[in-house]
Amino acid sequence: MKRIVISFALMVSLLIPTASPVNAAEKCFANFADSEWANGTPSSVKSLLGFDLVEKITKTPDSNLSFVINSFYLFGEHSEIIKYNYLGKNCTNREIIVSKSVNEQSLKYGYQTLSEFISKSATDFLIQENATKYYSNIKEYFSNKTFNVKSRQILPQDEASGSTRGIQRVLINESSKLQVSFGFFSNAFIYFPTKCAYWNTYDENGSETKEKIFAVIVGKGSGGTIKFESTSNCTAELRLGSGLSVAEKIADIKYVVSSTPSTTTITCKKGKTTKKVKGTNPKCPAGYKKA
Repeated sequence: MKRIVISFALMVSLLIPTASPVNAAEKCFANFADSEWANGTPSSVKSLLGFDLVEKITKTPDSNLSFVINSFYLFGEHSEIIKYNYLGKNCTNREIIVSKSVNEQSLKYGYQTLSEFISKSATDFLIQENATKYYSNIKEYFSNKTFNVKSRQILPQDEASGSTRGIQRVLINESSKLQVSFGFFSNAFIYFPTKCAYWNTYDENGSETKEKIFAVIVGKGSGGTIKFESTSNCTAELRLGSGLSVAEKIADIKYVVSSTPSTTTITCKKGKTTKKVKGTNPKCPAGYKKA
């Protein structure tokens, strides 16, 4: 009888699966909706998945830069896609994809006005006075300046056309005159509120991304090209971002975009004599015929 009881118990134990792998899988697929990851990984998820957890987070566009506290300050208005991937020991992996809109309404600024920013950031009266003058000079400079763009794009090296490098040079030059050096120009970015231009970015394969990013950080680190939607006037805003984020804009940057007419070369012939004529609408001289 005792032998029968032991055999029966052994059979039952073989038929009933162990609970830990099942529970582990259930933990990975706990009842958390993807939307609950909008503000990062929920703490309750981390406490629930308490075993050899591997966590991988990727963002599109990639805003993983240490000096950027909100991707708006680098990229402007856009949809940000965040992908979380979890893989644990004895645990089926789970992938969560969260998409959120990043725009001016979703931001929390560090300062509301430039005056507030200066008064709280300056360490003494002289720096405060120079910083106030600095921003006043920058505002005046751009109010009297219009950048003429010959085609519908600005390459980073086209400083005279108002490229990010050109704007940075203006900010640095003025800063050196007044000896203002606590991070003003290094946190500046250009924003296109009417979406008349965008920052042309590329994916890891070197192809132009489909999403149009309506802001670009000022300076050499920005790379890429500013592209305009049409040949017309386009006004951008010069702003402060990162840890020095200010709701008030610094100045307007005015662009006038014109399309340079393409030139054509034709060959004209008169007897045995030939001439090449180049122009936007080339015509052969009197007595010559187009070859």
